[in-house]
Amino acid sequence: MKTISVTLFLFLSVALITVVGCNSPAEPPASTDNTSEPDHNDGDHDHADHDHGDDGDMTDMEKMKKNLAKLSPEDAASAEKQHMCPVSDEMLGTMGVPIKVKVKEQDVWVCCDHCVDTIKEEPDKYLAKLKK
Repeated sequence: MKTISVTLFLFLSVALITVVGCNSPAEPPASTDNTSEPDHNDGDHDHADHDHGDDGDMTDMEKMKKNLAKLSPEDAASAEKQHMCPVSDEMLGTMGVPIKVKVKEQDVWVCCDHCVDTIKEEPDKYLAKLKK
């Protein structure tokens, strides 16, 4: 009799869970992890305030090409060759037209005004990153 009671209890429990569910959504929640975007190391500042324009549906490479095209051919080639901002590690041109700054007699491209200030504060640190 005890075996029948346990079996009946298990059967009813499974039937109830099948009919009612276990309070889990039918579809998994949308992921907040945006794996299509690369991880960004923004140094010590937030790029959320930067005007990214209407480039939301463009790839980073398309944004870079679009903004580097606004520079002289020589500057565009120089920025493209450097490719990344040494301060934020962002691809140059993805946040607008990159900025050329003279650092210890060397032209260096950065992504924004904040990075201009930062590279001037610690030039050796960021020039070393460019040599890698």
